[in-house]
Amino acid sequence: MRKFIYLIVLFFTIPVISQESKNTIVVIGETKKTVLDDSYTILIALQQIMVYEGQGEVEATSLDLVRKNYINKLADSGIDFSRFRRNTYYEFAMSYSQNRESESYYLKTTNKEEVRKIINLKSAGVSISNIEVETTDLTNKQLVDLSIKAIDNAKQKAKAIAKKLNKTIGDIVSISDQNTNAQYIQNYGASTSQAHSVSVSFELK
Repeated sequence: MRKFIYLIVLFFTIPVISQESKNTIVVIGETKKTVLDDSYTILIALQQIMVYEGQGEVEATSLDLVRKNYINKLADSGIDFSRFRRNTYYEFAMSYSQNRESESYYLKTTNKEEVRKIINLKSAGVSISNIEVETTDLTNKQLVDLSIKAIDNAKQKAKAIAKKLNKTIGDIVSISDQNTNAQYIQNYGASTSQAHSVSVSFELK
């Protein structure tokens, strides 16, 4: 009886082993995508101005006056300071390195020209801490369309490699697609064109 059971298990195992031992070729397929910006978050820091006098520092311009001067300059540029929001988390994070009064604010906008105005606006005691670019997420359809193009590219590569080996490719054995809807823009990149990659395994005959 045990021998009979063993033969049954072996009968069902052989096809699995045979399938796993197929010769395969794994290729990375690629296509290009354009990442579009959606909005910008500008983080600014306002700081009390201090100067050295004798052996220590004394206040030259109070934080209140730094803020008022900046508000006026923003208004002259057509930007209302009331649109900025206080960023207390950043203030907490930076508090260990501050030896003077400071405040931090952020503004989220979709207007590039507004971002340029704020960058070019110079005001004593005010600095730009960071500018974060948020991108447009891909829809599921866009994501699938890009992956299909990448798979077609992988198939072309696999055929070319197989031909050099005097072989041909068969069905797709597996696909590894780790792309997501979320996009990103490299902070110092000059191009918004990026690769969309998919790993594809084909049967090699």
